Amino acid sequence: MLRALLTAPGKRARVLLVGMLICAIGGLPDPAAAGSVDGPPQSSRVIRLGCIFDATPGVNTEDARMAMEMLIRNLWEEQGRRFSIKLDFIMDLGQVARKIASEHYDLTILPALDYLQIRDRIALEPKLVLSAVDAPTEALVLVTQRNETFETLAKKDSRVLMLDMGRGGEGAKMWLDTVLLEAHLGSTQHLFTEVRRSPKASRSILPVFFGQAAACVVPESALLVMNELNPQIGRRLRILKRSEDLVALLLCATAWADQDVLDMVVTGSDQAMNDPKARQALTLVQLNRFFLFKSEYMTATENLYKRYRVSKKKRGS
Repeated sequence: MLRALLTAPGKRARVLLVGMLICAIGGLPDPAAAGSVDGPPQSSRVIRLGCIFDATPGVNTEDARMAMEMLIRNLWEEQGRRFSIKLDFIMDLGQVARKIASEHYDLTILPALDYLQIRDRIALEPKLVLSAVDAPTEALVLVTQRNETFETLAKKDSRVLMLDMGRGGEGAKMWLDTVLLEAHLGSTQHLFTEVRRSPKASRSILPVFFGQAAACVVPESALLVMNELNPQIGRRLRILKRSEDLVALLLCATAWADQDVLDMVVTGSDQAMNDPKARQALTLVQLNRFFLFKSEYMTATENLYKRYRVSKKKRGS
């Protein structure tokens, strides 16, 4: 997956959009403008932001970039802040904690499950939940044809599973692995003969609808939207398993973030939720809202992570 980044620059650009969005909501200038003739003065505070490179695949880069630039100008003038930003992409997922420490990032954007895996190795304080729905958490669903069960799936010769691309898909796989291991059905690789990745939830659901795939794991909201667009989907497909409501993405502060940065994050997120242009920009990067972090939001996600580790340990892997 990491090697694919070198031949797929669009992934890098898509995570740039999330970074740009955080910068915009906090009143930061466009990262591309930092250090330019028209950029902020050299005395401005430089914010170091590290992003997991494939956290939000499937974004229309150019449309979102234009929206971000307009949003940045508005919020920059309103807040009167003197910030510039250095945005880095964390590409080696096995070295996330080391990268954060070596680069002294102020802020990081990473999936909630990745945060749980590294929080014992690096001091991180979640500040915002980044959500694609109008709530800080959302369920995942395993979708199959209406007559399917785990037993009937296991008997099929071809059992294709559709998952999202990027880290979202890895989180979905972790949940499904946990479900299957707890049910003594083996891991995802044991129940399914092939795992395919898609950039959009609709491209995961439709192959199941047309019988080209045995199952898919998607956010529940995506399935509901597809049902509204085509009621036949709801009549032909079923939810075989539903997760608890999970956190997808987090914006975390590190030990190197000063109080000005932390204040900017809180103030900027409040502004964004009351700004129509900010809401439009969120939509363009496939997000709906930011929520100030509360520990209870993470209860189900932490429980999933613990269950996964116990299941893997029992299986001896």
